[in-house]
Amino acid sequence: MNFLLDVNASGAVARWLIHLGHDVAEVGQKDPRMSDNEILSWAVRERRIIVTTDNDFEEMIWRQGKPHCGVLRLENLPRSERIALLHDVLDRHSRDLESGAIVIALRTKFRIRKPQ
Repeated sequence: MNFLLDVNASGAVARWLIHLGHDVAEVGQKDPRMSDNEILSWAVRERRIIVTTDNDFEEMIWRQGKPHCGVLRLENLPRSERIALLHDVLDRHSRDLESGAIVIALRTKFRIRKPQ
């Protein structure tokens, strides 16, 4: 899969995804001050799934009708727990992400919003 990692979700997560063979781009390596609109446009242009820990992208997509190629919002957990959560998401919801869903992954539950 092709991922675009928001500044708040890179580092160890990026290394882990790359190790698994995914194509990963990181906002922090290009411009850590990039706006959410610019990040969303980049993700759409390159058909990447945004990985983040904040809900700004969901609001832009649902309230403003912005196009997207999928979003994975991870609970803001310590690094090892975040990677374990990401592992669970990829095991259970890879197809949802590839289809452009918004996946909200919390330690206690997953919420999936499929594209219409």
